[in-house]
Amino acid sequence: MYKNHLLFCIIHSCIFSLAWADDFLSYEDLYGEDIESESSIVYDPFEVYNRVVFDFNDLIFNTVIHPIATGYTSITPDIVQNGAKNFFKNLRYPVRLVGNLLQGKFYGAWVETGRFTVNSTLGLCGVMTPSDKIENLSRVPSEDFGQALGAYGMAEGPYLVLPIFGPTNFRDLLGLIGDRASNPFIKPWNVIDRRDRRLAYGVGRVVVNSPEISDRYLQMKSSALDPYGALKSAYTQYRNAAIKE
Repeated sequence: MYKNHLLFCIIHSCIFSLAWADDFLSYEDLYGEDIESESSIVYDPFEVYNRVVFDFNDLIFNTVIHPIATGYTSITPDIVQNGAKNFFKNLRYPVRLVGNLLQGKFYGAWVETGRFTVNSTLGLCGVMTPSDKIENLSRVPSEDFGQALGAYGMAEGPYLVLPIFGPTNFRDLLGLIGDRASNPFIKPWNVIDRRDRRLAYGVGRVVVNSPEISDRYLQMKSSALDPYGALKSAYTQYRNAAIKE
């Protein structure tokens, strides 16, 4: 009885933590594009600690994320799932805008602004993406604060695995702070004044992203002898490729 109660409390706490951790595994939902396999050495001086946190996050995935994803996809039509994903991606426009401006990518900033304007109006608050049909508003690579730091020449530093948030490195940890500062829907510059609405936004984003995160995480685990090493390599390759774009 005590163990069951403890597990319930852990799961309950993690759901709330995921709701507030807006950037949990948010790098295109665990790497939205395929990453070519290549051998690379990642600086990982905290591997012992990182593996412990990785195992904890794996527990959270198995007890929280995967069940949520399974339930969500079983009751939600595909058209609704796609609309919800578009809606939450549209809301991250300020982060992408700042990422472009910091790197001097003014064309990207213009495209992001145009897409946000069209999708927020004609697309019903971003649920639909009519901007895809406008030639001059074709999608551009997503930018963030961490990519800007990399473009300025800042080294990635040691690899880190954060509870709930997942894989990162020292540079991207600073970038995460910058992203949160430029996102008006999370603290510290939260335009949503009511706590229950902020919680609803956080929970909604976790639920909507859970199927894609679940699919890719399971694929990675099933094809890797060492899931920790596979995730570390994939994360590092993804971020380096994003910075080079």
